[in-house]
Amino acid sequence: MSPTTIPTSAASEADRLAALHEYGILDTPPEPAFDDVVSLASAICGTPIALVSLLDQERQWFKARVGMEACETPIAQAVCAYAIRGTDILTIPDLKQDERTAANPLVNEPPAIRFYAGAPLITPGGVPLGSLCVIDTVPRPEGLTALQAQALSTLSRQVVSLMEMRALVLERNRNVMAARNVGARFLSRALSSEAAEAEARASEARSVLAQQAGRIGIFELDIATGEMVVSPEFCRIFGVPVTHTSTATIFEQIVLEADRGIRSTPATRSDGTAALHVEYRIRRQNDGALRWVSRRSELVRDASGRPVTMFGAVQDITETKLGTLRLSALVSLGDLMREARTKEEILRSASCILGETLNATRAGFAEIDEGRGTVSIQFDWVAPTPEREPIASLIHSSSFPETMHRLRLGELVVMNDVLEEKIAPEEQASFAGFDTQAQIAVPMMSQGELKAVLFVYDGTRRQWSEGEVELARGMADRTFSALEELRLRQAQQMLNRELSHRLKNSLATVQALAHQTLVDVEPEEAVEAFLSRVRALSGAHEVLLKNNWAPSDIANVARKALGALGQAERTRIDGPALHLNSQSVLLISMLMHELATNALKYGSLSGPAGQVEIRWLLEEREGEGQLRLQWRETGGPCVAPPSRRSFGTMLIEMGLAGRGGAEIRYAPAGLEADFTTRLTDLTGD
Repeated sequence: MSPTTIPTSAASEADRLAALHEYGILDTPPEPAFDDVVSLASAICGTPIALVSLLDQERQWFKARVGMEACETPIAQAVCAYAIRGTDILTIPDLKQDERTAANPLVNEPPAIRFYAGAPLITPGGVPLGSLCVIDTVPRPEGLTALQAQALSTLSRQVVSLMEMRALVLERNRNVMAARNVGARFLSRALSSEAAEAEARASEARSVLAQQAGRIGIFELDIATGEMVVSPEFCRIFGVPVTHTSTATIFEQIVLEADRGIRSTPATRSDGTAALHVEYRIRRQNDGALRWVSRRSELVRDASGRPVTMFGAVQDITETKLGTLRLSALVSLGDLMREARTKEEILRSASCILGETLNATRAGFAEIDEGRGTVSIQFDWVAPTPEREPIASLIHSSSFPETMHRLRLGELVVMNDVLEEKIAPEEQASFAGFDTQAQIAVPMMSQGELKAVLFVYDGTRRQWSEGEVELARGMADRTFSALEELRLRQAQQMLNRELSHRLKNSLATVQALAHQTLVDVEPEEAVEAFLSRVRALSGAHEVLLKNNWAPSDIANVARKALGALGQAERTRIDGPALHLNSQSVLLISMLMHELATNALKYGSLSGPAGQVEIRWLLEEREGEGQLRLQWRETGGPCVAPPSRRSFGTMLIEMGLAGRGGAEIRYAPAGLEADFTTRLTDLTGD
């Protein structure tokens, strides 16, 4: 099927092309804002290729691209033409197996793409213009993860917002230049006509609707006076009463203190050094909500080059930004929790990331004891400025009756202003004691009972957004899961210690019985060899138990086997990391024990200057991975082959996996042994 035959669902093809050309974006130079989006999409989704693709009549043109040399392709090759048929992400796990794309030259010839996921770029009016897509050169049957899909959708909306802002800035620029060139008198005469006034009103209405749909406000600032002409949506974004004119000072004060170094100032606007494209946080004036704002602007200069006017657009990008921050926070939390070994490390990571990401004044974790009626603060993160006292470690739950009641029901508690909530004055006073006026509290339930709470507080009235609440919920889910995994891991470790203790006792009993049974057996060396092997087996089991019977590193296995004989200092061990399955741990432990025992009796370790070097290499032979382990003895007496094949000799000849692959050489400098086997024999289940 050719993409050119596919109609779009949201608009006719003629309307779609007209909408695309109205943006004036085709064949424009690269822009950092769009380039950043494809770089982020490629990194998040783990693909070598990411594109902002816009579908023209005969071609697809890439406004931004990573990993693709061509700047456009014929429309017949555009996989994105299928993506614009719907509103959700289109995922094709294997382009070669899909009848729509199996014959596509981009699939069968370089760059030989195999996986595609594209989120449509849909305007506020519902018209699809193209897609933000990620592409891989290998099939991906699993597609995207839920977090990757969410991020791709979020970034696609950001692309449309960038296009909207870009169009508004261009339109504003054209209007300013037209006003300067035409002159006030001619403009006044033109607007005096009834038709021109009607068209102006209709154009203004369309502009207002577009601004509201995209949450975009526009402004014009007189640099000399600081006076501004602002749109209604501009005022709504900052939470100030709607007005046509204002001053820059009012909006500068709404910017979060930590971000005030980013904003423009009278000085930077006057000398032309003000950053034109910035993102910063504001504390919305009417409800205290923390919002992210993107400002894109331009400077108009006079004949001497002096800046006289700044104009541009601002957009509320809070939900998009929170989506990115949520993804980053959850990834960071996951990385930290994988390394965490204690409860304190888990709670510190969760509280710090939650508090810092939401720019809150306090975040922490509390355990609930319903029997005693207490709330035990396990960790309390506090923002560095201004200084605040930590919460007492133990609090009576009766101090927060309404909050605790809702938490016991398993309800996530969100309070934008505790002073406006229907709670008792005593509970309001308790929050005031923590310098808290707004909160999010996520309960941890177990078998219907409240066990713990992850909380985040703010010291001022704050309208929590849906994205902020979802971030807190996601952080809580990860934290509770990590704590449960830690509890299970600690229980398993305790069980392992008990098993190890009992196994040692059992093997000690075996040794005692063997010693009594073989007391009269000659020679004594045979008895000691048997008992020594029992001890080696005990050591191998200890390695497995300490690692919960999970794969164990070969270096640890070798050190344990040689350390049991007191020869660790005379042994040099070197090789890449390799995790052995449980059976290989036992076999290699016994092999190392036999080699070291022989070295102590007859080889290099029987003298004071002798040493042993153990090295292993990972090789590939006939398309299959192999391990080559080398045992080298030096500094000892001359060695000779044994006169008879003992059990120990047979054990050594069995090799690494019990299947042979052993080469033994009795060189003048000392014993040399090479062992080879397939990696799958050592690491497989």
